[in-house]
Amino acid sequence: MPKSFTVNDINELEQLKQKLYESMDKTLLQISSNITSTPSKTLFSKMKFGGIGFDPLDSNRPLNIIEQINQSFTYLSSFYALEVLFTEYPELAPFRLNLGTAPGSDIESECGGLAAEVFAAVAPTSNQKLKKDINKVLATDAKLRFVFFMCPNFELGRQLQLEKEDVIVWALKAVNAI
Repeated sequence: MPKSFTVNDINELEQLKQKLYESMDKTLLQISSNITSTPSKTLFSKMKFGGIGFDPLDSNRPLNIIEQINQSFTYLSSFYALEVLFTEYPELAPFRLNLGTAPGSDIESECGGLAAEVFAAVAPTSNQKLKKDINKVLATDAKLRFVFFMCPNFELGRQLQLEKEDVIVWALKAVNAI
């Protein structure tokens, strides 16, 4: 599946989420079938270098589990951010989703009025991610600029204390976070 595409509505978004969960489930089955029969160093090697894991949006394409985990939560964060945008700004739909290394903002409105960056991390300050993403959206011509993040210990919603220069900062729900 291309890593840059248009999402027209919530139904398309739900289909993307379903693909992501299918890949997670398939990986869990791989782990389950290996956990008692594979020596720990071999299992960990498979997890790091390949042999366990799949592309989050293509459960037929192998990918190491470390990358699958990182990509899955970044993609899931983008999907949750789209839910917010479809709810709060439906007039700006459809939205272009640029996943991974695709050029452009992580989420853009097709009309050009919105740019958003999205990330998942242990804390918004990790690797200065929040600061870097705020600067990235400030460099766009969009009228509405967002940074969405998924981190444990943040309440879902707008984070006024983290906002700078008219960039709206929004915490997303962390999936069963610690």
